[in-house]
Amino acid sequence: LSKFLTTNHIGIVVDGGEVRVKENYPNERIDTGHSCKYTAEARNIVAEAKMIPGSAKLESYAIPYEGKIRNSIAFGQVDHEIEVDLDVRVKGGTKIFGKCHRLWRKTCSTAGKSKGTNNLSVDFAASNVVEVCIDGLEHVTFNINAKVIEENLPETYGGVTVEKKGDCNLDIFGIKIGSINGKIQSYASRYLKKQAKYRELRGPKLVAELQRKLGEKLGSVVKLIINDENGNPRKCSSRRKRSTKCERKNCPSGFTRIGETSMCQKFFGRTRPNCQQFGSKAKLVEVKLSPTLKIYYCHAPMQ
Repeated sequence: LSKFLTTNHIGIVVDGGEVRVKENYPNERIDTGHSCKYTAEARNIVAEAKMIPGSAKLESYAIPYEGKIRNSIAFGQVDHEIEVDLDVRVKGGTKIFGKCHRLWRKTCSTAGKSKGTNNLSVDFAASNVVEVCIDGLEHVTFNINAKVIEENLPETYGGVTVEKKGDCNLDIFGIKIGSINGKIQSYASRYLKKQAKYRELRGPKLVAELQRKLGEKLGSVVKLIINDENGNPRKCSSRRKRSTKCERKNCPSGFTRIGETSMCQKFFGRTRPNCQQFGSKAKLVEVKLSPTLKIYYCHAPMQ
């Protein structure tokens, strides 16, 4: 169980190249500093953020509870990249007697890219741990829950750079005036640098997708074969355990059961929570992993 919990599941999922999110955004006006001479609009905006395969660098710690390993914590970084494809429509005009007259319009494609790092803390918790006999061999089965928290370190998000994407030549009344690639690049950069929504896409939304992919990979119930002292699968014993009266209880909302105990927990990463918000029986648990690294849980009994 300890070996399973400290396996680099995040690296396995990220290396599969499937942790990515994509969104479409509505057209938006771009402030050009002009009301008539040059006006611009960002159109057909599509952004995709992805975690870069081979970039997961995490360190795992096994967390004991009542002498048994039922949790593991992974801390580290995963690199990401975001790309925004968009069209920029530029209109040119001139004022005559105070009224703006449009003379030309040009739409060109471009894209912005940025690379950065997601700083993560991930809690893997095994609950409902029981030993069962399957096909004559002893197994341990348990539910696995993965909770991913992104550490708020915005300085790890790189700036968006916009590259020219092909020629964008301007013709007015059949006369070739020249390329407006420079303006397209400038306006796209101005637009992208002001968009907080892309930080949300490559931050919370991308991390939520990682958590979803982890859930798909790990599954709802994990089954592991129990080996004997020689490393061979252990055969089931003919003795059966006596059944005991079962009284069904549940964890508070947002909590997961700790192993096979009657206690539940909620992971908060490095942020110290106020556990009293979960009731008078909830208590704060601080785990010191190193001289400079602490993590926090709220523990509460099943109800």
